[in-house]
Amino acid sequence: MKVMDKRKSNMQTISEVLLEVMKNQKLNKGLFEHRIKGLWGQVLGPSVARVTRQIYVDNGTLYVHLNSSVIRGELIMLKDKIITRLNEAVGEEVLHDVVFR
Repeated sequence: MKVMDKRKSNMQTISEVLLEVMKNQKLNKGLFEHRIKGLWGQVLGPSVARVTRQIYVDNGTLYVHLNSSVIRGELIMLKDKIITRLNEAVGEEVLHDVVFR
């Protein structure tokens, strides 16, 4: 009975094991970067999503190409807040900078 109790204390769910493996393999970085691209419109809203032409992450920097210089100017002023909100939405500090073009 002691062996079974010890096994139960070491048991993990499949999702816990996968997360642990991904962290150890540094696979999370790419997944988080992909999630940030998907969350862009949700976090910043439909009006910003409509004028976003291209978005990608490279080495902790989010690059956002926009069609509107007015919105670009507004987003530049909110840059730190955007980084914080996107990192919170992903649940990990993935972004360190945002470049608007």
